[in-house]
Parts: sequence; structure tokens; C-alpha cells
Amino acid sequence: MGSNVRCVEVDFSEAKVEKVKGLGVVPQFFSSEATPLKAANQYMRAKSRRLSPKSLRTEAEHLKEFLAWLFSTGMEFNDIDIDSFDNYVEALCMYKKSNGDGLSWNTVNARTAGIYRFLIWCSGKGYCSYLEPGDARLVSDSAKGIYKSRRHLSRAIQEPVKFLIMEDALKFISALSVISGRNNSQVKNRNVLIGALMLQTGMRVSEVCAFPLSDLPEVQGRLKLTPARCVGKGGKARVILIPNELLLKLWEYVDIDRENICEKLRIIYPAAISTNLFISTKGSALTPNWVQKLFRKAGQYSCIKAHPHSLRHTYGTYHYLLNRDLQGLAKLMGHEDVQTTHEFYLDTATKVSYASTYSDWNKKIDKHLEEIDD
Repeated sequence: MGSNVRCVEVDFSEAKVEKVKGLGVVPQFFSSEATPLKAANQYMRAKSRRLSPKSLRTEAEHLKEFLAWLFSTGMEFNDIDIDSFDNYVEALCMYKKSNGDGLSWNTVNARTAGIYRFLIWCSGKGYCSYLEPGDARLVSDSAKGIYKSRRHLSRAIQEPVKFLIMEDALKFISALSVISGRNNSQVKNRNVLIGALMLQTGMRVSEVCAFPLSDLPEVQGRLKLTPARCVGKGGKARVILIPNELLLKLWEYVDIDRENICEKLRIIYPAAISTNLFISTKGSALTPNWVQKLFRKAGQYSCIKAHPHSLRHTYGTYHYLLNRDLQGLAKLMGHEDVQTTHEFYLDTATKVSYASTYSDWNKKIDKHLEEIDD
């Protein structure tokens, strides 16, 4: 929020004054003119006697941000009153990071609580004479209400569930192949299969990354879909249904692409090979963060704003639209309460006009994957 305050870690172990000699290293604040900020520095020295170095640094970061905001408004420290604190909480709630996202409630709450403690201390020491401790407490307690009313009203109204229409979902899957693996067809194939598995089963990105090779089932030829075990949130297992055409492609990846990587690593460093279905070219497990970055690149290339959960929501939306089986969908999605599934997908599905069948939906994806391979 500002950079007109400097924070310097000062080592008091060599101080001549015996009283502060045992403080060790303590963050201290200075104005842009190198003037010490007396109240803030005194507060940090007091806190250093009770906080760990890590907690002390966190406290210093929160305090520096508040002081920078305060001075950017043109206010003097001793002029702080209830309105100042209220305005700062509102500024936290409205603040936007460089990527356009606001601060989370946990962040706002932690910073608000930290500044509340500082202001109460200041009031007790004779600083901030215009601030009433009781009023400051009211602002601190009402921070969540301010967060909800200020921050969320400033955002554009969004759909409750972000899903992709089928044409965009297929275009996005194609983008996954284009932006990766240009010099490595194995990587290209793996990344397409990751997207397809999410789109055709509704798996979470964490579930796809952690899916063990040992849980990949053999194709059941009598059916169009093969059940598979998936461990989700809280270590709870559920059954997902993998379309047979996709399952065949997954086994091709395992037997050819994945095995080629493993063969090279077994000679050099066999312990590096992950037991997960999808692995990197170095044999390690893929991470959700890596997949999210992959999706951002694909989104930039295709001009389709999508994240891994978009494919899960797309699956849920079309599955309900084409099957009208809320109970069955809840089990496939891993929702303990069917009401959660209802809230996520019922209203969204009614807004999608799609005259087809669930079988045709999977066939359309499978055909698109064939075209990508060609």
C-alpha cells in the first residue's frame, strides 16, 4: 500500500544501555527522511520480549503496511482516531494485488488484529489521544462485515459456477497440446490426457496429480464406462467412471510414454520414479501448482479463461443436464451432501441448451482427442 516507511532490523546486543542490550535483533521503523518512528519502535521492542523472531517479523510487516498507509493519507501519527482505523480496514478490504485479486479474509483479519493490538498499546502509553479503546474494539469486531460489504460489492457479478460450454472445453483441451510438448510428443500426450481426465470424470486437480498407477483399472469391455477408485478430500475414497476410450488412451500412455521415462530412470536413479499415474520427464509426481500454471498458459493461448476446477464444473454441469441424476452425480463428485451438488449444478445446467445424450457427449470428446493425436 505504500513504501514511505523503512523497516530496519537493529541488533541491540551491542547497545550501551543495559535495559535494551538483551533484546537482540528487533525491527525498527524510520520515515522517508530517516526519522525514527518512536511509538512504533517502542512497541516492537516491547513485543520482542515475548514473540519469536518469526512472529516479530510478521508483526513488523503488518505495522509497516499500516504506517505506510497512514502517512500516504497525509495524517500524523498522533491524529489517529476511530475513523482512521475504520478507513484502514476498509482499505485492506478493497486492496487489489498485481494480479487483480483481493486479499483473503484470513489476511485481512490477521492484519486488522495486529494493528488493533498496536493501537490499544499506543492508547495505553499516551499516544493516539483521540482514539477510544472501546471504539477500536468495535471496528476490529466488525471487520468481517466491512470485508463482505466493501470488497464483494466492488467485484463484477459472476456466475455461481464457472464451467465451459462444450466447444470451449474442447478448444481448451487442444490448447493444452499446443502450448506444451512442442519438442516432446510424450509431454503433449500426457498434458492432453490430464485435461481429458478432469473433463470426463470430474476429478479435482489434486486427485489427478495424486492418482496412483495401481488404481488405474483394466478396461471393462461390456460397458462404455469403467469404475475406478479415487481418493479425494480428507482421504475419502469414491468411485469415478472413466469412459473406455479415454481409459484405453491412458493405458497407452502408461505402456509407452510413461514406460520410456521409467526405463531411462531405472538405470540412473530408480528411486526417483513416482508411483503416480502422471509423472514428469524426470519421473517425479506432478503438482497441482504445476497444472495450474499449465492451464494459465493454455488459457492465454486459447483466450479461454479456465482453471482446473472449470473442467470439473463442466463435467458436473453436463452430467446433470444429460442424466438428471442428482444423487448419482453427488456420489461421482464426492459431495457428502446432495444439496451441495444441487446448489452447484442444478441452476447452471438449466441455462445450458444442449440437445444430446451423455454417451454422445463422451463420444464428442473422444473424437476430438483422436483429432489432436492426428
